Amino acid sequence: MAIQRALISSFSWLVMVLVVVVTPLRCRADNVLYSGESLMSGQFLSWGNYKFIMQDDCNLVLYDRGNAIWSSNTSGRGSNCHLSQQRDGNLVVYKPDGTTALWSSQTYVGGEGHYVLVLQKDRKVVLYGGPRWAIDTYSP
Repeated sequence: MAIQRALISSFSWLVMVLVVVVTPLRCRADNVLYSGESLMSGQFLSWGNYKFIMQDDCNLVLYDRGNAIWSSNTSGRGSNCHLSQQRDGNLVVYKPDGTTALWSSQTYVGGEGHYVLVLQKDRKVVLYGGPRWAIDTYSP
């Protein structure tokens, strides 16, 4: 079981390296959020005309040329919230206290892993990371 976890962890790391390092034209520092990182109120990811911003009113919004095309619908539920890319695979908007969640991607997978949130050039916001499911058929 420990060997299988080590292999899955290694695979997760390899996926992240391939997504971020091997394809530098697709991932730039201003359009990527890594596990353990946050977007504080007013901070954003951007790619060309697209902006994925954690607004001061606690709403997480994706803009295309200044027009909102998606939001977490958490506007007015607080102020100075932050978006956290958690090590468990979940993306969460928290109130400033860091314990009250207003919105979640509901992508928690249990255990820690390496995940990358990417605002892509095709206007998609995608969470990449470790495997979500596997058949335990390992045989030494």
